[in-house]
Amino acid sequence: MKAALLREAGQPLEIAEVRLSDPAPREVLVRTAAAGVCRSDLHFADGAWPHPLPTVLGHE
Repeated sequence: MKAALLREAGQPLEIAEVRLSDPAPREVLVRTAAAGVCRSDLHFADGAWPHPLPTVLGHE
C-alpha cells in the first residue's frame, strides 16, 4: 500500500510503497482514503520529539 513516509526529520514526506503483514485472527485491514495528523505528529516530523525513522505519521 502507499503511505506518506517520514524518512528524515525536517524534510518533506515521501509517498512510498510500504509492506504490511497480513491481519492476524480477529484483525482487519481497512482501506483509508484520507487521514489527518495531530500536533504530536508535527513534532515528530520537525524533529522536536525524536522518533525512530523511517515512520508513517498518524498514531491516533
